[in-house]
Amino acid sequence: MQSLTSFSDVFKNSFIENFTSDLTIGKFILTMVVSILIGLLICVVYRISYRGVLFSRAFCVSLLAMNVITTLILLTITSNVVLSLGMVGALSIIRFRTAIKDPLDIVFLYYAICAGIMCGAQLLGLAAIGAVIVGVILIVASRLPSAADSYILMVNVNPEDEEPVVKYIEKSTKRSKLKSKALVENTVELSMEVTLIAGSTKFLNKLNAYPGVSSVTLVKNTGEYI
Repeated sequence: MQSLTSFSDVFKNSFIENFTSDLTIGKFILTMVVSILIGLLICVVYRISYRGVLFSRAFCVSLLAMNVITTLILLTITSNVVLSLGMVGALSIIRFRTAIKDPLDIVFLYYAICAGIMCGAQLLGLAAIGAVIVGVILIVASRLPSAADSYILMVNVNPEDEEPVVKYIEKSTKRSKLKSKALVENTVELSMEVTLIAGSTKFLNKLNAYPGVSSVTLVKNTGEYI
């Protein structure tokens, strides 16, 4: 009578042998080429849809690298179970401490990771179609007009001239709100969130010539400054 199959035999037959996939050089090269092209597409979409003040080239390059690296990880996991277990242990010690200021950057991170996973799973056609669809959605969404663009207006003024300057700003803008007030030596530094009237900045010239005003700075409010 044939002996009962041991647990190790069952594990080997049902998991290890079925887990290992046939990855040829041709499939590997094709997968990497498609992954790189999709990564470049993600970089282009990020550049077109970016609406911040300072464009980060390093973050754009990291999107490409993350897509390709995720593809390599998935190819390794699906080709050899022993290497995949070792890789899981190695990746578990990695900690990411970089703060993400723009919520849209998180979307692009998931965008790159998802595309890399699909490429690593050999779903190349689905990965390409999905990358194009998501890219079009992000570009169109970034082009939609906003209700009103807000700015941060910073004014250095003498303490005795603060009240008329604030009243002039309120009169010359559609909406204004004091964000912070700091005393710097003998001047008051005001930071106000303002909405311009028809996008005009002509009032800044008169504001700069106002008695007691030493400097005026207008910055686009992207949620990263204050």
